[in-house]
Amino acid sequence: ITLSVGEEDEVSIKDVALSVAKAMKFEGEVIFDTEKADGQFKKTACNKKLRRYLPDYKFTTIDEGIQMSVDWFLANYETVRK
Repeated sequence: ITLSVGEEDEVSIKDVALSVAKAMKFEGEVIFDTEKADGQFKKTACNKKLRRYLPDYKFTTIDEGIQMSVDWFLANYETVRK
């Protein structure tokens, strides 16, 4: 099951970008081009129905999920980039 964060845990695109940079151990400056159109700042999702059916389901935090994804990507880089 792929899930978004809940409405109460909204994460901005900037926060996701910074989390990816941290997971990749990027030590440079992350630059955001503020001259371009803002685009969609957020996309709110509602997981109430899922939570009703699976009340004990433990959700992975956004930072943990990004770190797991980055770790997998780096471990499989040679095969996923072909």
